[in-house]
Amino acid sequence: MRDPLPAYHEQLGELEGHLEEQGAIGLLYLDLGFLDSIEFDYGTTAYAEVRHRVRNLLEEQRGKDFRSGDIVALDEPGGYGLLIFLDRKRRREVPVVNADLLAARKRLGKSLSKSLGKAAFPYLKSAPAIPVGHGMALHNPLLLPKRAIRTALDQARLIAEHERALSETDSRQRLEDVIAGRRIVTAFQPILRMSDRSHLAVEALSRGAPGTGMEAANLLFGAAEHFDLMVELDRLCRSRALLCSGRLPTSTRLFVNTLPASIRDPQFRGKPLIDFLDKALLAPGRLVIEITEKLVIENYGLFLEEMAYYTELGMSFAVDDVGSGYSGLEAISRLKPAFLKIDMSLVRNVHESAVNREMVKAIISLGHGIGAEVVAEGIEVEEEAEQLVDLGVDYGQGYLLARPEVVPDPRTA
Repeated sequence: MRDPLPAYHEQLGELEGHLEEQGAIGLLYLDLGFLDSIEFDYGTTAYAEVRHRVRNLLEEQRGKDFRSGDIVALDEPGGYGLLIFLDRKRRREVPVVNADLLAARKRLGKSLSKSLGKAAFPYLKSAPAIPVGHGMALHNPLLLPKRAIRTALDQARLIAEHERALSETDSRQRLEDVIAGRRIVTAFQPILRMSDRSHLAVEALSRGAPGTGMEAANLLFGAAEHFDLMVELDRLCRSRALLCSGRLPTSTRLFVNTLPASIRDPQFRGKPLIDFLDKALLAPGRLVIEITEKLVIENYGLFLEEMAYYTELGMSFAVDDVGSGYSGLEAISRLKPAFLKIDMSLVRNVHESAVNREMVKAIISLGHGIGAEVVAEGIEVEEEAEQLVDLGVDYGQGYLLARPEVVPDPRTA
């Protein structure tokens, strides 16, 4: 399969001519390493599709984010490094200098790299970080021009690697500050009975506080997973949700997302747990511990062993994201949770998709068969809600029914 983007080796003749004529060539290096994960996770067809999108996007941006005379190529055949060799300034007597390259690098870092990230959708849900480096090739008549170009490429790669390391460090430090400073926002989204839209419960949702750079939940939890700080963040989100629950009506149940490790957290057991619930004015019978289908399956033995402790206190369990791609219905049925929450991917356009309807029916049948009530997540349009009622879903959650409502920080309220 021919790559839509050529390697710079195929254009060495033109580049060497420019170098001899101009005395110097500046280049920018964009690290497109995110393409590797697309090929690994989705195969060569998706990989080729995204590479063609990248090529088309570059053609669209020619004359905008970079000049029409710039040469665009890869660092090697099939490589993940995108090179842009910069054309001379309009005033030909003015040579390119590093200040020009730095300015172009910053401009591309904000515009072109963001656009290239979008080319990866839907294989990547959020735009990946694309480090940008720069280098300069200087003409030396005693050396082959390709050596000077190679040296400039190596320099640009080093700068891009340094930029990636700085970005990683900054992201981790921002996350650490969020956790250490308890800088999260908690919102409660109602869960309603589908038949009459009366309230059953609320689910606690967390995201970074304004100014943290992690205001979106996917950024916050994505960073926590990347830096292996999920347990620390989970403990913070859970404690904040419980403390905020004192503002809820005493008849309202609270769904709280929890990691498997949390059910063995010493602060979430015994007297510390009872004292904390008393402080939060939350009776154990109102608390529903919510765990994703994936984590239930991966930690089945742990759950089977530990669930009894919490259910004896009066708490309930819910399995989240049921039907999101994991085949663990047998394990779920043996755990006998109180609630099954249908993943929003099955709820979306359920009134139009026969496949989604059949899968929802199967989950409802499983849930009711083990004595669990079924909640549909992510309901956005009335047609979805009507179809779910017809199918027999007990409860619903989503923007159509009610949006999340932010609650004040209990420390400042």
